[in-house]
Amino acid sequence: MRSILAGVGLLVALFALGCNLAPHNRDNPSIGGKKASTATPTVEGLVKYLNHNAEAVKSNQAINCTNLTIDLVADGRPIGISSRLVCQSPRNFRMSGVLLGQPAVEVGSNDKEFWFWCKEMRNKDEPAYLYHCSYDALARGTKIPFPFQPEMVLKALGVSPYDTAKPYEMKIADNKGLKTIRLSEQTLSPQNTTVKKITVFDFHERSVPYPQVIEHILEDDKGRVICSATIQSTQLVGGPTGVILPKQLTLNWPDQKLQMKMRFENPRIVDMPEAKAATVFNRQGLQYQSFDLASNTVDGAGVQQAGALYRRP
Repeated sequence: MRSILAGVGLLVALFALGCNLAPHNRDNPSIGGKKASTATPTVEGLVKYLNHNAEAVKSNQAINCTNLTIDLVADGRPIGISSRLVCQSPRNFRMSGVLLGQPAVEVGSNDKEFWFWCKEMRNKDEPAYLYHCSYDALARGTKIPFPFQPEMVLKALGVSPYDTAKPYEMKIADNKGLKTIRLSEQTLSPQNTTVKKITVFDFHERSVPYPQVIEHILEDDKGRVICSATIQSTQLVGGPTGVILPKQLTLNWPDQKLQMKMRFENPRIVDMPEAKAATVFNRQGLQYQSFDLASNTVDGAGVQQAGALYRRP
């Protein structure tokens, strides 16, 4: 059980902060402003198509889902986590998970730092630490135990716009009759390593609940898949002019031989003014002993903790 829960903590962190995972699709306009099955797609049209979804959630609003289920398979054993999530572009994020009625996972982010906690991510005779790190420290090269991409959760939910100035590449592929469009960009991770983000579209026009974006992939500089997601279904939130969010998706981490299925039930668009966001997206209310990944110390202890679960190389 401990190994599975530790995997849950890492997987949730990877999903929430590491991978571009979920669909961004709209019924109108379709890809490139015309029907995808007849129009010649362009990079400009694809990016415009993705950004159209993000505009449905305003800067003073957030996505709130109080019924998120996570089914994880690790070491051949399944486990189910009941979760809740709230997020706001560009970096505000909060996810809480419960197992057997008890707190199991906490993951969060704001414009200054990110944090995560898992009940079973602990060493003998030590508490389960609330690990945190500032974005400034991350940019300076602080080593952390997962491929961190802080803005990706908002991209994954389709509420954060794509940069129209970036040099994207587009490729049309036909794999055993499945015609797709691959939109990719090369960029640097917060650890200054080269990664490629790939968004795979169904070439033909689709409508909710069928996904227009069928897969998202994150690759390292050697072309190996770090993580990927297959989208099974989508949902419209906020009425006809609302936002398209994922409903069901499956995540895979090939190297870790881990799979996670997620189902979002009844998400809502909620008001999130700046003052409220400062309270919601904050780790200060969490009553766990905290550990600074940048300094490799327990907060308030003043000395390095040799037994901490994560130690900087």
